[in-house]
Amino acid sequence: MNSIIKKPIFLVGCMRSGTTILADLLGSHPNIIHCPFELRSVWSKAGNVPMASPKTHDLKCPCLKENDVQPGQAERLSRAFITEMKKNRGSKNVKHACLLNKNPHLANKLPLVNVLFPDSRFIWIYRDLPSVTSSLKKILNRKVIHYWPEQEDLETVRCWECFFNINSIPPQVDRKRCFPGGDIKYLMEYWFETNKAISDFSQTISSDRIFLIKEEQLIAEPENVLADCQSFLGIPINLPKMMINKIDRNRNELWSNSLPKVEIQSMLNFVQEQGDSLNKIFPEGKLFERYNAMILSKLFSERAEEIKTNS
Repeated sequence: MNSIIKKPIFLVGCMRSGTTILADLLGSHPNIIHCPFELRSVWSKAGNVPMASPKTHDLKCPCLKENDVQPGQAERLSRAFITEMKKNRGSKNVKHACLLNKNPHLANKLPLVNVLFPDSRFIWIYRDLPSVTSSLKKILNRKVIHYWPEQEDLETVRCWECFFNINSIPPQVDRKRCFPGGDIKYLMEYWFETNKAISDFSQTISSDRIFLIKEEQLIAEPENVLADCQSFLGIPINLPKMMINKIDRNRNELWSNSLPKVEIQSMLNFVQEQGDSLNKIFPEGKLFERYNAMILSKLFSERAEEIKTNS
């Protein structure tokens, strides 16, 4: 077996964008071995690629580029990946299956990944800003404190850092950047910066190496989206009907009920500040107009409800 793993698949997107659902669906294919969960420890320990997590004991998740590649790094990661594939293969043949690594923490490291594995394929899944924001606010409520770092420069793509308990947060740290309890504008910054980084990277590689999926379309038409994705990967169409039937088709209707009015207003402010830049990240375009109308509609409906209640 060659020292560098062949044609690995890296599934990226910001947290709460449907990466787990998609990875589970794709991982059911006989030609794909999905190694949960994110392989952060492998990246950190075998690859010397820090990823903030209690499992890795890393506090930071740095932006890494082409010139950060280290001697022997690809070989060490490949050996560790193959070991993980053997652990998670079930009845699948490791020699004839592809590794699938779902990992949102790779979004600010894609140039590095591309040099390490030049024949890799990338799947980018994205989800609308309102749904991701409300879902992140809900999920970032664990014992680990997630910290959104201040911007160093325009070239450095940020990712979450962490503190393992509230007492370990230095006094100079802005608590509004810490979750749970932080300002949701930083959740929106994360969504924007992560997706923009993936979008920018997608322009540097050939179109036959990256496949884009809109989470809302995956939820609405899972059979069609999965079939297209499997065709992109060059594997036979094999749809997991039982898993598809368990998908919650209403998961994207909940955001407006989980955010108070002041945070919905904050979201509107963020969208209007970004303006046309929102239209340049995703191929569908016109996101600014759609988000602006969507959030204004929610604010107007809440205002109408207040008037009705008070009259």
